[in-house]
Amino acid sequence: MSPSRSIIGERAAVASQQPIASKVGCEILRSGGNAFDAAVATSYALAVTLHPAGGLGGDFFGMLYDAKTGKVRCLNASGWSPSCLTLDQMLSRNGGRIPTTGPFSCVIPGYVAGVSEIHRELGTREFKELLAPSLELSRRGFPAGAGLCASTAEAYQGLSKEAQEIFAPTGKPPQPGEPIKQPALGRVISEISEHGAPGFYAGWPAESITSFLGSLGVAWDLRDMADFKPEWVTPLKLDYRGTAVYEVPPSSMGATSLLILKLLATEGPLPSDPLSKERILRTMEAALSAYARRDQMLGDPRFSEIDIDAFLSPSGSPTRQQSRIRGGDTTAFSIVDAEGNMVAGIQSLFQHFGSRIFVPGCGVVLNSRASGFSTSGPNRVEPHKRPLHTLSSMILERNGSPYLSIGCSGGEHRPLQHALFVTNSVDYSMTAEENVAHPRFLWGGERTLIVEEGFELPPSGVFDVQRLSLPGKTGICQAVEVSGSRRIGVCDVRGDGVPAGF
Repeated sequence: MSPSRSIIGERAAVASQQPIASKVGCEILRSGGNAFDAAVATSYALAVTLHPAGGLGGDFFGMLYDAKTGKVRCLNASGWSPSCLTLDQMLSRNGGRIPTTGPFSCVIPGYVAGVSEIHRELGTREFKELLAPSLELSRRGFPAGAGLCASTAEAYQGLSKEAQEIFAPTGKPPQPGEPIKQPALGRVISEISEHGAPGFYAGWPAESITSFLGSLGVAWDLRDMADFKPEWVTPLKLDYRGTAVYEVPPSSMGATSLLILKLLATEGPLPSDPLSKERILRTMEAALSAYARRDQMLGDPRFSEIDIDAFLSPSGSPTRQQSRIRGGDTTAFSIVDAEGNMVAGIQSLFQHFGSRIFVPGCGVVLNSRASGFSTSGPNRVEPHKRPLHTLSSMILERNGSPYLSIGCSGGEHRPLQHALFVTNSVDYSMTAEENVAHPRFLWGGERTLIVEEGFELPPSGVFDVQRLSLPGKTGICQAVEVSGSRRIGVCDVRGDGVPAGF
């Protein structure tokens, strides 16, 4: 089993997918900032150094524990569709299908408003101070990490000439260590640093975004940007075998993770061997039911009445209808400070470079989240509606004290990933380091099962097994754990991250 990258701090720890971002967050903590200040700085550093995975044109969700109040809070900063968007329009312009890229795949970016809201509500340091490192990174440049290089190579042919000049300045996808500068993005970050979120949503960046999309045939109105607001929402909470699991409510599909856990708990203890085929079969039975119920019952609660109690009822009728499973290019981070404040943040454009729309003069790549809409049901396309979102993160609590903050890239694999992380911790008593390093199995849709080496495989004929070496491409996890007085940061060897702490 490949070990995770970990660090033990006496006061604080930061785990992110980019060593530069972990260092930026740790320096804020060391200088006296709290976990929420560090989250702002870390998140923006990731938005620059991993722009294709989670830049300013994307979305953000945060699960946050506020030690002063003893409450776990949840922020939904996912964007909604523009007022001009209808299902008929989307389908007629895209060959009768919901697009996966292009101008009709974009929703209003929620990221900037969300991160600014964390600072407004819980931050203690000057906003300019927190954005200063990302401003410097965008202007002076930084060495490309392996993740950025892989995303650029994956999307390169679909990028505009302007985007290729920024992310592949030598004329071909970069190699790790090559310098990347984003001066136009730096101008946007400078505007946000001076004027806060309104500098993005009501200033020249909004004008640039709406004007460029208009030139591509999508008539976003400036009010679509100016009216956007993130929402503080009540986190979902499930008692799983004596551990409280906090997940993100709809419009996220986080409830799907909780349903998997509830179905597992109803069937009794898991097998004693965490690598057994019996564990795979038990978990997949629950996951297939949960994913099918997700498609039938979850969406934006502002448009449809979402009955979470009914959704999470283990006595609901099991279904096995077809369910799509798509990955994504996402980045997560986890932070804990000396007071016990904790953040599990996650940000994304959805796929590599999202919609592939790069706004000239603005330096922002726009998301492809509208591709998450459906043609019918609670997730049907409608104006100003949030698509059912893959992003979520978790905080786990024992005896009233949060002990684990965890998040992972993975797209629609995430509900099953989260169920594995929880059962690793609760049923198999794994430390955060063991948990993140442990082999995973994921549903690939239909009869496909993706399994990292180490697991005993189910009988042939049950699933079509895609076997991966360890570590494989099963998402990139970041976690922090509180163990007594220790703060432990853990980064997944499946990615580039290195934790920081002191």
